[in-house]
Amino acid sequence: MIEDYSWIPAEINTFFKDEYGKTLLIKGAPGSGKTVFALTLLSTLEGNGTYLATRVDSDTLYMQHPWIKEAISPDNIIDATQSGGGHASASQGVTIKPLKYTNVPEFLKAVYVRTEKMENPVVIIDSWEAIAFYSGYYEQRDKEELEHNLCDVARRTKTKIILLVEYTGQTALDYLVDGVVVIESDLYEERRVRRMFMQKLRGCQITNPVRLFSLNNGIFKCFVEFRGVGMAIENPAIRDPIPDLSDMRISTGIKDLDQVISGYGSFNLFEGDYITYDILTCALSINALNLGRDLIFASTMHTEDINKISAFVKPEYRTNIEMVEEIKDLGDRVKGETSIVFLNLEEIEDADAAVREVMSLIRGQGCKIMCFGGRRGNEELDSFASAHIKTKFVSGVPCIYGERPRTEIYAMELDTSDNNPQIKLTPIV
Repeated sequence: MIEDYSWIPAEINTFFKDEYGKTLLIKGAPGSGKTVFALTLLSTLEGNGTYLATRVDSDTLYMQHPWIKEAISPDNIIDATQSGGGHASASQGVTIKPLKYTNVPEFLKAVYVRTEKMENPVVIIDSWEAIAFYSGYYEQRDKEELEHNLCDVARRTKTKIILLVEYTGQTALDYLVDGVVVIESDLYEERRVRRMFMQKLRGCQITNPVRLFSLNNGIFKCFVEFRGVGMAIENPAIRDPIPDLSDMRISTGIKDLDQVISGYGSFNLFEGDYITYDILTCALSINALNLGRDLIFASTMHTEDINKISAFVKPEYRTNIEMVEEIKDLGDRVKGETSIVFLNLEEIEDADAAVREVMSLIRGQGCKIMCFGGRRGNEELDSFASAHIKTKFVSGVPCIYGERPRTEIYAMELDTSDNNPQIKLTPIV
């Protein structure tokens, strides 16, 4: 069972919190993540699940989502495509029970019989269009009658019914059900982005209608709005720093990011949203200072960072920070390989001259450069960057993705469970 309720939007948890019967319509194109969301939701509801499938057998369901076994027993995985006198089919010892469709009341009775003795029953119908087709009611009027009766059964029997459909437009069903959610999978610069749109949750206020989510490891996980590395931590703790990966590559201060890009090299280029870059800067600064490195900020925008990170740095290293107003003064401040220079090209009039200056420092003293290039892009800088990272906010969530090395999009989350700000990454897959 999935116990982390934060993976499901708070509004949906509230929507299903009471004991009344509810109907939730999940809409989206094939492959958008409807089934994974429905199964994850079922697991967090701590109910007794019934899964009416028209396209996924039990073997596939358990193989792709092994954690769902505790929420749905084999007897409650139902082959909804069987009609008339169809016989139960077996696959490796797991039985898929057939439902019989002769008329609308018979279908509703089959659902009711399945759930009447269950405590907190939850029914997933995947997909509703196929169920309606196999029920033999092809006319729109008959289908709407079936939908109306199904919603009524949910309320009368206190059953939570989750219906999956493969369209995104509005139909009469949108007005009948208690909740409507749209799942969307799209591409951004040839990388996957997934969003959930909460259109309707009867009786619940929707404070954040659009949520970024991932299907990593076959589980639905939505992300909450990032509140910043500088959020108040009552008893700040200093943890052991992450060691550098090699003589040539230093740690990013984020274990997940170290695994993705193998650390930072000599010249590291960042483009996009500054706030997301600032999160990366704070993580690197805390880790680098605790390793005894020296930081040189050639940017006025980092002044607040120093105050945010000092509580998480060993006292003897808190003075290893300098501010430089003129790029030409960098050469006198750099202390060789132990120095990391932070450069913001958006604050510099002659960016090309500044880049030439810092490149000479790399060649001459072996320091590391963190360069924020803003949104304009620079092919020349990209050509010799050890790491080229794009930063972007998606639905209130800071995200990053690599151009060098090329990576998928990762959502960033702040973990303060040990009283120390640690950034974790989750791929949007």
